[in-house]
Amino acid sequence: MEGQILNYGGFIVLLLLLAVSVFKPVFALYLLPYAFSLSPEIGAGGTAAREITLRLEDLLMGVLLLRVAFETVISKSFPMERLRGNQFFLPMFLYSMALILATTFGVAQLRVSPAAGFFFVLKLIQYFLFFFIFFYYIRDEKDIKVIFIGAMVTMAIVTLIGMMQIPGGERISMPFEGENSEPNTFGGYYVVLGSVVAGLYIHEPKGRKKTIYALLLASTVMPFIYTMSRGSWIAGGFSLVTFLLLTKGLQRKVFIFIIPLIIVMTLPLMPGPVRERAQFWKAEEGFKGTETIGGMKFDSSTSERITRYRQMVNIFVQSPVLGWGMTGAGFIDGQYIRVINETGIVGVLTFFYLFYAILKYLFSSYKNREDPFSRSLSLGLFCATIGLLVHGLGASTFLLVRVVEPYMMFMAILVSYNRMTEGEARGKLHAPAQRYAYPYLVSAYK
Repeated sequence: MEGQILNYGGFIVLLLLLAVSVFKPVFALYLLPYAFSLSPEIGAGGTAAREITLRLEDLLMGVLLLRVAFETVISKSFPMERLRGNQFFLPMFLYSMALILATTFGVAQLRVSPAAGFFFVLKLIQYFLFFFIFFYYIRDEKDIKVIFIGAMVTMAIVTLIGMMQIPGGERISMPFEGENSEPNTFGGYYVVLGSVVAGLYIHEPKGRKKTIYALLLASTVMPFIYTMSRGSWIAGGFSLVTFLLLTKGLQRKVFIFIIPLIIVMTLPLMPGPVRERAQFWKAEEGFKGTETIGGMKFDSSTSERITRYRQMVNIFVQSPVLGWGMTGAGFIDGQYIRVINETGIVGVLTFFYLFYAILKYLFSSYKNREDPFSRSLSLGLFCATIGLLVHGLGASTFLLVRVVEPYMMFMAILVSYNRMTEGEARGKLHAPAQRYAYPYLVSAYK
């Protein structure tokens, strides 16, 4: 009975949130940072490859995209001025087309289930739609501030929930992930959020904000370790090395260097499970599929990934141009193996073109901007991107919802902020007075 009451209560709250979002879309925009990490997953069916789930951000995105469509219909033209100053739409479009073409080819070859392929492609394109939504709706620095505070509050909540899981002795995971939780997701989340906060900390002058960023970073260390995700640990290490290479000033470099040093020194004091996970080369007794490289034997998890990399060539040569389509090559726990086997050369070229464009923009923004917020966020996202690319060696990183959605949000915030500061010299950005009004009421204001 209590479960039914909670379900009905949650459903009513959801309807109220969506209703408010329809009449005041900015409310939906402000909810998204919380929904990305704290939204429960609602089962909506399934395919042979995966369960289909709905999350709050999916519904909020639907509301916001619907409003864009209404605005276009009412004004009889798409407001192209809102999209100026963005160089990522082309690489995002090209990669999306590669996904669609490869999966359509896979369906035609009977290698891909139409339903499974459709939902996997939709999920990847949805990440780009989130980027579009934030870039489209962010109109001033107030929007950025509210969204940013939401992301930091959510990070604190998620960290607290992670700390509460530590006494259980098991690997910890993100909230509301259900039975099939994946600690890799939590680790990847910290690679993104930790890098962003570290970038802000480095460039923030002494004061309350700097203290808050320091506390946030310090609180994430133990939950990050207890994800026991070795891929995330290595990715975090690469992010730290990138910080060391890019930051100037001895004090900053010492601070960044001290973090991994303390972690390594305290490793012998960690509980047994953490130490065992750190010894990733240790082969498990009785496991027959152990891979060996240079005389070193690996555990089952690492061995399976090495095996998949070795099988990659055999799959690739059978369809090198467009691959086998999304889900066509079966379960693959590695981003680059997925890209090569599922989308072929076309997918590989468009995938790396997208991240080349991202890294180029972030590096240029960090080196050439004078604004402290822009520089700090550019630095944090550059280091986060390096970390995620390393994370993808052992996980399908860019399919992890709770990792990529916040990443795309921060990217859109940075591009929007840079666009605002560039536009100040040329006059105020176009921002209609009725921008938060329900679209059908636009005519009433004319």
